[in-house]
Amino acid sequence: MPDSGMMLRLVSRVRLRPRRHASLWVLLTLALLLLVSAESSRFFTLPEQTLSVIWPPAGILLGALLVYGWRSLLAAAPALLIWSLFLQQAPWLFALLFCTGMLLGSVFAARLIQLGTPLRSRGLTLRFVLNLYLRGALVGSGLVSLFGALGYWLTHPDNLFALHDIWLLYWGFEALGVILFTPLALLLMSSRHRYVSRLLADLRQPRLLLWLVFSLLAAGLTLLLESQGQRLYATALAYTFFPLLCWLVMVARSETLVLALPVFVALFVAFALRGWGGVTQIEDFQGLVRMLTQVAGMVIMAQLIAAVNTERSQLLQLFRRQAREDYLTGLDNERELVRHLSGLLQKKAPDLPKQLWLVDVDLLDFEELADQMGFEGAHGLERQLASQLRELRRPDMQQARLGPGRYLLVLSLADRLAVHDLLDQLYARLNDQVFVSAGQSTRIRVSLGAVPLDGSITTPAGYLAACHQATLQARQRSRRILVADTSQGLMAERQQLSQRFEALKQALPDKRLRLFAQPILDLSGKASGQSYEILLRMMSVDGQLLPPVEFLPAAERFGYMQDIDRWVVQHTLQTLADHPGWLAQTRKCAINLSGASLSDLELVPYIRSVLEATGVPAEKISFEVTESERIQSTQRAARQIHDLRALGCSVALDDFGTGLATFEYLKAFEFDYLKIDGAFIRNLEQSAVDQAMVQGTCAVARSLGLQTIAEFVEGESLIARLKTLGVNHAQGYGVGKPVPLAELFQHIVKPCQA
Repeated sequence: MPDSGMMLRLVSRVRLRPRRHASLWVLLTLALLLLVSAESSRFFTLPEQTLSVIWPPAGILLGALLVYGWRSLLAAAPALLIWSLFLQQAPWLFALLFCTGMLLGSVFAARLIQLGTPLRSRGLTLRFVLNLYLRGALVGSGLVSLFGALGYWLTHPDNLFALHDIWLLYWGFEALGVILFTPLALLLMSSRHRYVSRLLADLRQPRLLLWLVFSLLAAGLTLLLESQGQRLYATALAYTFFPLLCWLVMVARSETLVLALPVFVALFVAFALRGWGGVTQIEDFQGLVRMLTQVAGMVIMAQLIAAVNTERSQLLQLFRRQAREDYLTGLDNERELVRHLSGLLQKKAPDLPKQLWLVDVDLLDFEELADQMGFEGAHGLERQLASQLRELRRPDMQQARLGPGRYLLVLSLADRLAVHDLLDQLYARLNDQVFVSAGQSTRIRVSLGAVPLDGSITTPAGYLAACHQATLQARQRSRRILVADTSQGLMAERQQLSQRFEALKQALPDKRLRLFAQPILDLSGKASGQSYEILLRMMSVDGQLLPPVEFLPAAERFGYMQDIDRWVVQHTLQTLADHPGWLAQTRKCAINLSGASLSDLELVPYIRSVLEATGVPAEKISFEVTESERIQSTQRAARQIHDLRALGCSVALDDFGTGLATFEYLKAFEFDYLKIDGAFIRNLEQSAVDQAMVQGTCAVARSLGLQTIAEFVEGESLIARLKTLGVNHAQGYGVGKPVPLAELFQHIVKPCQA
């Protein structure tokens, strides 16, 4: 027997990497399998010869080494020795050389294959097959057969063959065993249950059942014709198995083919050795070599075709997966989502068990975050968000990524209350969480919108647009969540906004925007000159004058406010420069700036250039900060406001007290004026609470050195009340209505005497 200690020391240097744990039960099963297959191989040999044409242990041992590593030798070494010494009663020298060659050659071949093939993929891949031929059948089998041939030659001195002839014949049989049985052993030992389930699934396919019927029919007819003395027809029919094999290669899975090839070859060799079915009987080694060459060529051709077919199938599966999945997150992409929605829309209402909902998850300020964190950071943020969505996934939920920072969920929920609960859960999980990338941390904000898949819209694109519309509307809320009652209503609103937006875009080149002004009264009565706020109107195509509510919401929704703000700045300053008298009468001209403009780094340089070009003194200009959406970057906005004041302009905080303009802004930004929202002014004379709020606001403003302006002032008695509360300025219909800028200077409103 070979020295087991020496064998393990040699194997340890090879460092085979096991893929699975080899338990005692596995090792015993492997030993039994090697014994049974080795003994069964004696059926496939010439009479009174000791070389088996089909030698399964070669492939079984190599497959076991690839899966279980060197521990497979603990089962293989005793099993092969027992078979050769006791079952075959071989001389001890032959048994020693035979076993040593089998073990060393198989270990060497396994290591070479592992170095050349990453065995993560299953099945007959072209790379694995080529490595099996070159490193397993050529190199490994050559080493195994060298030891075996030497043992045979030394223990049979009366044989008529030279050592190299025995070696080559032995090599051919060993290589055939490796080629036939290694793929089968590898798949079975890697995952037995998976292999069996895929094999049974493949055999249930109609095309495989049809192939099996034809094969059995051909085999039966061949034997029947031979028994009837029709040997010529039997021989012709026997060779129809070759096209049948080609058919199998093209339609079967790898799991089926790796089993079918050994069975087919075993039957063909058995028929040839016994002369069955009209096949010419093999009677000597020359005939055996010819048959071996034919069989090997047939097997190699079949495996190569199968390998190419397998890789083609894998490539097609990859393309299909790429067509369905988002490349970055692994979620469904828009194409797959639209396909899924199309299938749902084709179903009738009774076929849908519950109310279906679309939920849009929009990551706000994503472009700014991407600029801040860089390419890798932005991708990391998206993958983190997708991972968190998967953790909240339900069995009936589909999740898709529609684009940078935007995700959509499709799920069935019983009622609106369940939808609200889900959105609350999503919002609590995703919003205001800290994301860290490359040492930089940022808090992310999300907006959530949900619409019912209620059949009011006929296309997936319409529902996606409605869901996004809900998300856009949710942005205007302090808690950015919106659950729509109907999808059609959102689509109608979006269509109306789109029409207004197109009209607004056309109004700029057509010069149909008009500058209006509303006076601002100094309640102290000491200031000279006129203060006013610039307001914007738009002329429709038919000459109708439209208020801001008809077009500014569309500009805000579609990101057009920066263009509007620049147009107002340019035309206001140019108009004042063109009318020196108006400019001389102006004490303070207030111009609104949107939150989007405050995020524009080119805003202050642009205003500086317009001031320089027009010659309008900066101290005559005041900018009012209006926020329909929370400022994206507080630091950037604070810098912008500081730079505006550095130009000499003043800055006012509009709509203070409601919405998003709060005391937090007073701490973060440098202001000159505070405009008290009209919600506290309308009922001031009747509401003690409003009076207390206004008085408190004025006290805070004075402590910060700010002037206060009250909006929506409607009468002289209200003006008098504002003075007693400490308000510095008043604006509203009680002071003066908005009029065209030219009309303001033609009829300057006299200060009211309270």
